[in-house]
Amino acid sequence: MSVNSDINAALELIQVQLESELEERHIPGFSAGVVHDQDLIWYQGYGVANVEKNIPAHENTVYRVASITKLFTATMLMQLRDAGKLSLDEPVAKYLPNFQIESTFIDAKSPTFRQLVSHASGLAREGLHSGWRDMEMPTIEELIQSLQGMQMILPTMKEPKYSNLGIAILGYTLSKIAGKPYEDYIHENILNPLNMTSSGFQRDRYSEQKYAISYYLPSLGEPFAPAPHWNENGFRPAGGMYSTVTDMAKFIALQFREGEMGGSQILGSSTLREMHNPVLINDNFTAGFGIGWGIRPVAGYKVIGHSGGLPGYTTNISLIPALKLGVLVFTNTGTAPVEISEKILKTLIPVFEANQERKVLKPTPQELKSWKPYVGRYALRSMDDGIEVKIVKGWLKIVPFDGNMEASIRLDAFDEHRFKMVGGASQGELTTFEVNDEGKVTGMWMGRYPFDRIGDS
Repeated sequence: MSVNSDINAALELIQVQLESELEERHIPGFSAGVVHDQDLIWYQGYGVANVEKNIPAHENTVYRVASITKLFTATMLMQLRDAGKLSLDEPVAKYLPNFQIESTFIDAKSPTFRQLVSHASGLAREGLHSGWRDMEMPTIEELIQSLQGMQMILPTMKEPKYSNLGIAILGYTLSKIAGKPYEDYIHENILNPLNMTSSGFQRDRYSEQKYAISYYLPSLGEPFAPAPHWNENGFRPAGGMYSTVTDMAKFIALQFREGEMGGSQILGSSTLREMHNPVLINDNFTAGFGIGWGIRPVAGYKVIGHSGGLPGYTTNISLIPALKLGVLVFTNTGTAPVEISEKILKTLIPVFEANQERKVLKPTPQELKSWKPYVGRYALRSMDDGIEVKIVKGWLKIVPFDGNMEASIRLDAFDEHRFKMVGGASQGELTTFEVNDEGKVTGMWMGRYPFDRIGDS
């Protein structure tokens, strides 16, 4: 895909910014990419994937993506839901009878699929295990058995509470419903259709030249020390995947596609939109979760994404659906890829906004001249609301009497005397101007709301 000069200039700036990140954050290596709609429009490796052998990082370097794996578990859930195998609001215990955990909360209910996938179940972050000491996680059977000695931490739907335990149980339950091992399902129904050929769950399939060695973040001036390998066992659905920037870009591109489920469209676009919207957000509206996806505001946009962190790996993908813009940052040490992703997004947002605006065909001077009879003030019948139709910077717009341009509505030509509204509560509906026999505009309808023309035309 070709990109315009403004976008190219922004990408060149990002390349310089990321070179300084490598040094300032003391990172051995990382790989980054930018996705726009269906294309990976920029990618770059920085530093080294293997310090001892000086193997450079690049777009096809394989990293453990850690908790980004949870998005694939969420995708599996929605595929099974769309196939009629389950309902999101059924309790998981219906399919997993040995899912037993005590709750001391009033009106306690067993968590549902929707609550587990959106971290709204109230489960503890981890099970009763010592796996984070020796990096040897328990089996799923051991995890479920450990529930008998636990209690719910919060009531369901109280507030977002991230839970690796919940996603591990979710993945296991889904594999039982699907009738095949979790890993096999993910390969057959997600990775293979998306042609994510370098992604998977087995470390030994990757050559030394492709694999990023994990390193502890050292003190300044100290050498990089390899971090231990994390054996995920029962936590595979919560963090066991390996992938590359090139591969993960294909999963990001899926999020921006419109279409019915089939082939590489592994989820229909209506299901994708459902996943991208909130199930539960925190009280100050700074963060929340959709179906699998984390949700946060950045520069006035809804950003969906997920991060991952394991010994020696930190990863992040961040997407702005409204701009069809996605960013990936995978590192081989413990650093802050979310901060790096946000820097990239904030650099790109203004140019992608401008690029998006350029794609909207502006009215010609002749059209604007012919629309001048519509310009004027209008009042909603039997109410105090009033608006003004104005020509603003080459567009026909509806503006509140107080002149608040942030609340303005753009009018795009539809047919004679009718315009489609862009923005506002009546987004996508029609504004229709009433014209008498003499050709004078006497009023207008915003959707089904009638406005009278007031004052002089």
